[in-house]
Amino acid sequence: MTGRPFELLVLGTTDEYRLDVVTDPEPDTPQFVTFFTAVDLDAACRQAQRLLDAVDGPADRYGELYAHDGDGTAVYCDTIHRPE
Repeated sequence: MTGRPFELLVLGTTDEYRLDVVTDPEPDTPQFVTFFTAVDLDAACRQAQRLLDAVDGPADRYGELYAHDGDGTAVYCDTIHRPE
């Protein structure tokens, strides 16, 4: 998924992240997409966990976390799962 467009209005920064919340086995069809900023990847993962918990949906939903590369492309970072 490295070539997926980021689609954010602020270009040229690298502290922007996108979380695609997925509720079915197909990750290319997210239920919810949110954009946010964080100081580093660890902080982005913690924020993504909070956002994932805040979205209504099935208990087995998960999030695909992407970082903005500064050129408008989303770079896959991690898959965030809800704690069991």
